[in-house]
Amino acid sequence: MKVAPDTVVTLSYDICNEAAEIIESSDISGPISFLAGRSGLIPGLDKRLVGMEAGTEATFEFPPEEAFGRREDGPTRELSRKEFPAGAKIEVGAQFEAGVGTGQKVTLRVIDTTADTVTVRFIHPLAGQKITMSVRVEAVRTATAAERESGKVMSAPPPPKR
Repeated sequence: MKVAPDTVVTLSYDICNEAAEIIESSDISGPISFLAGRSGLIPGLDKRLVGMEAGTEATFEFPPEEAFGRREDGPTRELSRKEFPAGAKIEVGAQFEAGVGTGQKVTLRVIDTTADTVTVRFIHPLAGQKITMSVRVEAVRTATAAERESGKVMSAPPPPKR
C-alpha cells in the first residue's frame, strides 16, 4: 500500500540541523505513527511521503518555511510582567529562554511592553534553519473510520523491521 491522504504511516526518522547534527531520532524515541496529510510534524513532510511504500527510504531537505518556520513568524502572546525574573531588563528586542511542557526550550523575544504586560514572540530553536530529514516508511495501512474522524491514530505502531 502507498502513502496517501488519511492512511496511517509508521515512520522511522533522523532530523538534522544545518550543521548536520542529529537533533531528533526515532532510534531514541521510537517510530511514530500518524495520519498522512494531518501529521502536524513538519509542514512539508506529508506531501513528500505521498506514494512511498513500506520499506522505502528517502532524505528530504526542508527550507525554514516548510520546517520550523522563520524566526519572525513565531506565534505571539501577551504575558504579565510578573512572569519575568525580578530586575530583568524588559525592552523591545530583549530575549529570554523559557522551558515548555515537552522539556524543550524556546526563545521569547519581546516585541511590545506596557506597564503591566509584555508581548513576546515564541521562537523555536530551529526556526530560520534549513533541516534535513532521513526517513524509512516502516508500515502503511488504511485508517479506520474512527481514526479518519478524529484525525489521530488509535493503535500502537508495529515494531520496526530491521
